[in-house]
Amino acid sequence: MQGPTPWVDPRSHPAADRRKPSAQPTSDPDDLVDLHRFCREGRLYEVEEWIRAGRPLQAVPGATIKGRRFASALEIALEQGNQALTLLLLCNGYDPNLESGSPLNLALRSRRWDLLDLLLEWGADPHQVSLTDLFDTYQSDLFRRFRNLGVDLTANHELGEALAYHPGNKPLFGFAKRHREQDPKMQKELNIALVHHAAEDNEKGVQLCLWAGADPHVPAPSLRCPDGADEDQDEEDPGVRFLGFTAIEEACRAGHVGILERLRPDPARDDLDGLYRDAASGVIIEVLGRCGLPKAVGTIIRSQVFWLQHQHSGRPRSTDTLQCLFKIGARWETSAPDEIADVRRALLKMTDYTFIDVMKLFATDAYCAPDILQALGRTPAIRDRMAKVGFIPPPVNDHRWFERTRPTRARDVLSKFGVVLPKPETQVPTVVQVGRYRRATHNVRLDRKTLFDLVWSEPVEKLAKRWALSGRGLAKICQRIRVPVPPRGFWAKTQYGRQMRRPCLPQLRPGEAEEIVIHLAGGADDTSA
Repeated sequence: MQGPTPWVDPRSHPAADRRKPSAQPTSDPDDLVDLHRFCREGRLYEVEEWIRAGRPLQAVPGATIKGRRFASALEIALEQGNQALTLLLLCNGYDPNLESGSPLNLALRSRRWDLLDLLLEWGADPHQVSLTDLFDTYQSDLFRRFRNLGVDLTANHELGEALAYHPGNKPLFGFAKRHREQDPKMQKELNIALVHHAAEDNEKGVQLCLWAGADPHVPAPSLRCPDGADEDQDEEDPGVRFLGFTAIEEACRAGHVGILERLRPDPARDDLDGLYRDAASGVIIEVLGRCGLPKAVGTIIRSQVFWLQHQHSGRPRSTDTLQCLFKIGARWETSAPDEIADVRRALLKMTDYTFIDVMKLFATDAYCAPDILQALGRTPAIRDRMAKVGFIPPPVNDHRWFERTRPTRARDVLSKFGVVLPKPETQVPTVVQVGRYRRATHNVRLDRKTLFDLVWSEPVEKLAKRWALSGRGLAKICQRIRVPVPPRGFWAKTQYGRQMRRPCLPQLRPGEAEEIVIHLAGGADDTSA
């Protein structure tokens, strides 16, 4: 077992001696209670006597008192900012690297650069420093000092996090700018911060990252899963490692128009079709349209309608993206069968209103090739959905014919999608309906013989008034079902006793109406029914 280290007076030997052995730590923290009390009270002479007596200065790593961690003598000195006590402990064998946390962090948080220098001179390991505490100092000289000591400032993407979550740290941006060409890792950290600011719509952060040299066209890991992005594989090509999204892609996906315009998409460096697929709004489509038209329009439409079927999700979309896509000049002329099938499945999962809007949009002008539309509308499932929303009307004798409102341009949509409606059979109804049907109304149902007797028993005008009809209207109804009515002057002649001949009720031809139903309006008299 190593014996006590010889006493060193810091007043006569202030220089650091790396060859001096460290003091032996104790495994019993109770041995240090009095020492810690002397340190808190600033009693340096008692601390000197403690050291002269060869008593322990610190405990072994992980030691606790009643299950709780306790502040060490060096921690107490640093928290009090007591440089003399710190030097006294260090020059007499106190090992700063046995602390549970690096003492360098305490010096950085208190911004005591003299204590920081003292700790580094007496052997504190710079690699144990917290990069977060280091970056929070906003001191470029300290960044450079620890980098020269071999500390990797980009470890665990902490530099990227500091640039992303603290855009006011301009000295750190300047430091990264000066060293990014010599250190590719710093270039990557700048790109990571730029991707984060683009996704968060932080214009100030984007400007600083671009000023520092971040590249918006290069993919970078997301801070939400920085390590996983480096290790994941591309879903389309398992042999390719997924490197993350570019800042331009994040701006498109999030719908941040101002950020996207500042980043300036470049068709020579960016996947323009991929940006169209990720576009979150029609305005994003318009910005991309100034860079160039898409090539794989079918793939883009498949991606956009996929989001339209998930209106309840966290990324709701509207048909505005498709409208602007066709508006800038894109045309859906060719597509693989699997793409058409995917679009068809997405159409079936949309809400009724979205389905109607998309179908009318596809049928507009020459946006889509005729064979594409006919391939979309050929399945029974699509035609059933078209019938459900009203594009295909129900049969005339179906009660839904009166209830469902038909969408506008329904005939044009059916024509473009290749849906041919069967021609209705022309049949003369067996019952003539008169008036508008309303609930809780009275109906008068008459056969031809009864109506014939009524119109020859009193004037047509008087009879029509009882049913809230005009005399001319009742006469037309009688003519329609071949019931003869008295000629003009008939009732005047009979009033003076003249005998007038009453014709016979003619026979009906096959298929002609045999009954009449009069839907009485409110207040009409139906006593003669």
